Amino acid sequence: MRRASLLCGGLFLALGVLSLVEALRIKDAWQGARLMPAALGVTLVALGIGHFLPSMAGPAGALPAWPDAPARRRVLFMFGALALYVAGLPHLGFLLATALFVLILLRALGSYSWAMTIAITGAIAVASHAVFIYWLGMPVPSGFLGV
Repeated sequence: MRRASLLCGGLFLALGVLSLVEALRIKDAWQGARLMPAALGVTLVALGIGHFLPSMAGPAGALPAWPDAPARRRVLFMFGALALYVAGLPHLGFLLATALFVLILLRALGSYSWAMTIAITGAIAVASHAVFIYWLGMPVPSGFLGV
């Protein structure tokens, strides 16, 4: 268990440092193309440190246990839903694909009523659409609806 934690921590640190180095090589403003790799690098470095600290601090039994079967199924479901989201993005468009992704996750992993699920889904989809289109000015797939 300790070896796996150290291996994950080292991998996160290496990928984080690599991402930070690559972000510094990009010739653009920090609000532009550098922002995402730099944020990713900082996050990965923090995750790497988070893996190293528990394995260095306490006895071998102090590490958290691996997730049980239901937790592993939820993680696999999340990755499957994310893969379907990415695959459907060019065909459905950003707004519709995001709405369907959030709706599926909220119904499968949350315990909200249908009314609350639809309200949260609509708010997240519209807010994401507004942020990426109007605030960040990013081109997003419009899909068959043209939205």
